[in-house]
Amino acid sequence: MLPRSNPRVVIAGGGLAGLACAKLLADAGLPVTVLESQANLGGRAGTFLDQDGEWVEQGLHLFAGAYAQFRALLRDIGRPPREVLFWTDDLRFEAKSGPSATFGINPVYAPLRTLLGALGNNDYLGPLAKLSLLPLLAPAALPEALLRRFDRLTVVDWWRRTSRSRQALERVLRPFCRAIQFTDAEQFSAYNLLGWAHQTLIRPLRARLGGYRGARDETIFAPLATYLQQRGVEIRTKVALDEIVYDEKTGKIAGFKLAGGELLEADVYVVALPAWVFAPKIPQPLRGRPFFADILDLPTAPAISVQLWFDRVVTRRDGFTMVAGSNCPVYQDHSRRTYPFAMGSRLSVIVSPADALMAWDEAAIVEHVLADLGAAHPQIAGAKVVKRVVLKHEHHLIRPLPGAMTRRPKQATPVENLFLAGDWTQQDFFGSQEGAVRGGNACARAIIEAVNRGVWT
Repeated sequence: MLPRSNPRVVIAGGGLAGLACAKLLADAGLPVTVLESQANLGGRAGTFLDQDGEWVEQGLHLFAGAYAQFRALLRDIGRPPREVLFWTDDLRFEAKSGPSATFGINPVYAPLRTLLGALGNNDYLGPLAKLSLLPLLAPAALPEALLRRFDRLTVVDWWRRTSRSRQALERVLRPFCRAIQFTDAEQFSAYNLLGWAHQTLIRPLRARLGGYRGARDETIFAPLATYLQQRGVEIRTKVALDEIVYDEKTGKIAGFKLAGGELLEADVYVVALPAWVFAPKIPQPLRGRPFFADILDLPTAPAISVQLWFDRVVTRRDGFTMVAGSNCPVYQDHSRRTYPFAMGSRLSVIVSPADALMAWDEAAIVEHVLADLGAAHPQIAGAKVVKRVVLKHEHHLIRPLPGAMTRRPKQATPVENLFLAGDWTQQDFFGSQEGAVRGGNACARAIIEAVNRGVWT
């Protein structure tokens, strides 16, 4: 539905959420300005060139087949998923000094591999451990709204009630929790776990995992910026939001004050920054209101991204590998299909939970990663690292502690002309790229609905 008037919209944040919001608003004909503090768009999903001219990831990202709104965004900007992604239909698990297993994950695209993986791999996950996962994951078949009641429990709480298989916990559930939301199973909301399973169950044909064909800056964010600019969107990079100016007399936002002193005025203001960046900027008069107090109280999880270039090929897998018994729970080799590297493998690794390692220096972190991955995959232990990049993120997403997921804010705030966009706002995909797109889309729809109610007529 097209809006009945043309209020000016300014969006602080050029990540996926802010750009998705800008796209829907621009498609509806609204004038939009996007502000991004960094030189590159994309935020936590972005990529950038280092001093060697090589692309570096902010962190390892997968594209789940269930990412429906992200898919639609790619198609709309002329970047169909088949050009941006490659698909894998299995997931490998490795254990430090222990067995490994490869499980097919799609009964449609890889039926034999999926069946044999479920029936076999008993040295990694025994038959009773596999069966114990069925009652644990059974609630995922419920409607998403009913899963919210599980937000009062942790994954371990729910595991104790249903499974109690130590193998299932340590070799499947714990690596999943650490890899997907950077949090251990003792802290991880059961609602979050079941929500991810729910999204797969309702889209069985999409039970696939995608990797990227190149740097997202080139394959997604540059084309998206072009699409927006062709529709009149102004994009300003290297421009940071310093203060959200609130007028107590009108009860509205009066402007975004930028670093350097410029006051940017509009009719509608969108904060598409991470929650922990937004929280210190919440105007003082609003901090006591329950809506904003909940944002101030949202817990965050750190993460460390480690990228390693090797002198030889250490794995010929393009897909994702989970590592049990390690706080290096997932890695992927980017050397062939993402960032071709002729000498050998190039691994992207997530370190999580990262709380205890944030104070470590780069060399110690790399040594730790190599020790853990080498214990699970001997070829890694025998290779030489020729380049390394370590990125520490003190805050990387909302930590899914019990209660946190249902406490996330909606996109429309109690302030008439202030809206929120982000993977940390209410939507079904929690902290993820799809969550960011959904949060941005929901924000844009809320703005258009307000416009059609005549709020800014």
